[in-house]
Amino acid sequence: MSDSNRAIPAPIYVAETLLKKRKANEKGAAIKARQRLELKKTKKSLKKAQFKRADEFIRDFRTVEKQGKRIRALTKGTLKGSNKKGDGKLVFIARIKTENAIHPRLQRTLAKLRLLKMNSGVFAVCDDSTIKELQRIEPFVSYGVPSLKTVRELVMKRGATTIKGVRTPLTDNALVEELLGDKGVICVEDIIHEIVSVGENFDVVSKFLSPFQLNDPVQGWRQKKLKEVTERLNEEESAEDDINKLIETMN
Repeated sequence: MSDSNRAIPAPIYVAETLLKKRKANEKGAAIKARQRLELKKTKKSLKKAQFKRADEFIRDFRTVEKQGKRIRALTKGTLKGSNKKGDGKLVFIARIKTENAIHPRLQRTLAKLRLLKMNSGVFAVCDDSTIKELQRIEPFVSYGVPSLKTVRELVMKRGATTIKGVRTPLTDNALVEELLGDKGVICVEDIIHEIVSVGENFDVVSKFLSPFQLNDPVQGWRQKKLKEVTERLNEEESAEDDINKLIETMN
């Protein structure tokens, strides 16, 4: 049969009322989108225009000044424990506090350790350099030696890396092999082993892992029981038990 003899399907017409309704909906959606954009701009401009009260400036100034005194005392070696040396062990560092005003030097140290957000955590080796950084930011973090069980649960449950600016969970060993295979790390278990043993590729693997994003403790930060975890009474107490208990409440 030639093309000229083929049956042409009857055209389907849309009811005029439906067309009008569709047009009105599209117009309404456009108006709402424009209103949302304008509201967002207004909120942004208001936020910029907000003024701090004088007592807020004074409080922030005193906070930064107090932090600065502590940093100077650490530098001079007059603060208790300021001459402490690193032991080369694995530590997990968790950010448990923030302030409206933070001394620039503390901000730089927190950024260097990738602890920019509350409840973020990273693995590190406790050498002399790291211990100085930890002492500097001690009011904002809790740290200690994690157990194998803790490391495994963290990596398995919250392990992720950043690919082209996107946080990507480690759910596929093929991804690990593709990105770390040249270092002999081909699966998540290899990552765990490298972290726990502080292997020769520890720095590469720890930087490959994005900072762990933990939760607030189940009952919040104000619960009295957390003082047993985050506020040790003396340096002789076990930091290892503390960090494992803390992670358990946040993981």
